[in-house]
Amino acid sequence: MQNQRLTRAENHLLAALRATNLAAITPYRFFRLLEAMYREGQNLYLRYDQSMLDHYLRVVKNLIKANQIRRDNDYGVRLIRILDAPERSAEEIVCLADPLCYISHLSAMQRWGLTDRSSRVLTCTRPVRETANTQFAEIMAEDPGPLPPERVRLRYIGHPETVRGRRLHVTESVKAGACVNIPGTGERLATIGQTFLDMLQHSRQCGGMSHVLDIYDKYALDWIEEIITAVDSCNSDPAKIRAGYLLEERLEIKDERIESWKKLAQRGGSRTLDPSKIYAPVYSETWMISLNV
Repeated sequence: MQNQRLTRAENHLLAALRATNLAAITPYRFFRLLEAMYREGQNLYLRYDQSMLDHYLRVVKNLIKANQIRRDNDYGVRLIRILDAPERSAEEIVCLADPLCYISHLSAMQRWGLTDRSSRVLTCTRPVRETANTQFAEIMAEDPGPLPPERVRLRYIGHPETVRGRRLHVTESVKAGACVNIPGTGERLATIGQTFLDMLQHSRQCGGMSHVLDIYDKYALDWIEEIITAVDSCNSDPAKIRAGYLLEERLEIKDERIESWKKLAQRGGSRTLDPSKIYAPVYSETWMISLNV
C-alpha cells in the first residue's frame, strides 16, 4: 500500500525495507538499498543519476516524519528501526547493529541447550577494531556500487551498556571465532564447536570451570567431531592441552588429533585447567597441567 505522504521513490524504498524482513538496518545497508533503487530506475522520477548523501538524508527524514522508520532506541543513529516489523530480541538487535558481532559464551551455551543457567547479561564476541575495520572494508568492496559516503559506511561502533533492557558484555578477539546465521533472523551464533572451545579459553564467561567440566562430561560425546575440529584449528596451546586432558584422560576418547596435541605439553610448566585460579599441586602426568578445579 502506497503512503500518500511519500514520493513514489520513497514508497519504493519503503517496500524494499519491508522486503528485508528485518526489524532494523544499518545506515550502510539503507544507502545500498537507495543505490539499488537508482540502478533499477523504475520510473521513479529520481532527481539524480545516482544515489547521493543529501538524497539519503532527505529520504530518512521523510520516512521518519511519515512514521515508517525511526532511530533505534538503544543505538540511535547507528541503527534504523523499521516500524512495520515487530520488536526483536536483544540478541538480534545487537547482531543487526554490528555485522561482525555474534552470540557467544554462556549466551551461546544457553542457545545450544548446554546449560540451564540463566543470565541477565547477553554475551557477544566481535573482532578488535583493527580487524573489524579490515573486514568492513572487504564487505563494502564486495557489494555492488562504489564505496559510499563516509557518513554511511560500515564502521566499528561502540555498543550501549544495555540493549532492549538486557545488560550487554562484548568480548573482542584478534581472531573472532566461527559462527552461523540463524535462519529467519538477523542473529549470528557461535558454532557448537566454537562454544565448547570458548569454554576452555574463557571459562569465567561460561559459568566457571566446574560448570564447564559438567557440560563436557554430559555433552562432549554428542559433539565430539565438532569439538576436536574446533580445538585442532585454534592457535591456543593451553586450549589444546585442556581439551586433551578432558577428552582423553577424563572422557577416555581416542583420536589421532588429540594424540598430536601431547607434543605441546611442557614438563615443569605452569599451565592450569582453570585459567582463573592459581596453580595447584595436583596435575596430569600425561598433559602436564595443574588440575586446579
